[in-house]
Amino acid sequence: MITKTMKISKMLKDYPQTIDILLKTSPHFSKLKNKILRKALAARVNVEQAAAIAGVDLSALLYRLNKSVNPIAESQIVSANIKKEKNIMEENDFNFINNLNPDKIILLDVRPIINTGKDPFLEIMSTVKALKEDDIFLLINSFEPIPLYSVMGKKGFDYKIIKEEEVYKIYFFKNNVPASSTGENTENGLTSAQIPHNYENIIEIDVRELTPPEPMVKVLEALSKVDYKTVLVVHHHREPLMLYPKLEERGYKAISNKINDNYFKVIIMKKMDKA
Repeated sequence: MITKTMKISKMLKDYPQTIDILLKTSPHFSKLKNKILRKALAARVNVEQAAAIAGVDLSALLYRLNKSVNPIAESQIVSANIKKEKNIMEENDFNFINNLNPDKIILLDVRPIINTGKDPFLEIMSTVKALKEDDIFLLINSFEPIPLYSVMGKKGFDYKIIKEEEVYKIYFFKNNVPASSTGENTENGLTSAQIPHNYENIIEIDVRELTPPEPMVKVLEALSKVDYKTVLVVHHHREPLMLYPKLEERGYKAISNKINDNYFKVIIMKKMDKA
């Protein structure tokens, strides 16, 4: 059975006939005709991400794919609880753009690269590597590059999206962008301005794909590595309210920064000893 987490590359390898379903579902999938792009992109994208990139209903796509593989089993395909997670800007979020310094915006339009049949990933990473700490990376694409979000998240970047007809403008930025521009802050006894800047080490863990109690277990395990020179950054799918008392008991403090409804960045630090 084809699931939403199955990589496109594996699906096409195991069920070659599914490429016809993809091509019929959306013109976005026409890029898979190019063998070079197929090899580069399909290995990084799962079915759920592909549906979001193409702007098609995940439930309907899974139905068609599974029906092509096993028509008898089509009645067993379950589409409940399938949800698209977006970070598209609301109208009032355009203040974010207006407040940016144009000299700090580094733009890369990957549409010409993709149109030549090449994978733009290396060009994107090269641009990111050259960014200064306070630069804003503006990526322009003809589709939403969903797999890139996790890659950039691990490098400490948040993002906002503007969709203008068939063009996606994705702004990647680090936490030095004013908090009013990066989401709603909910602090646990701290404000963003109170985070010390003398940390030598940053540890990042992503628990968004884990189910309870795994996120809390993973965070508590990582605390042993957090000292006065080390901060722990946790990428979470919700604000971990139950975690705060446990951190307090162990001598730690946290800031929870809401990026969007399904993404919270939690910064955990060791409390300074009172003199």
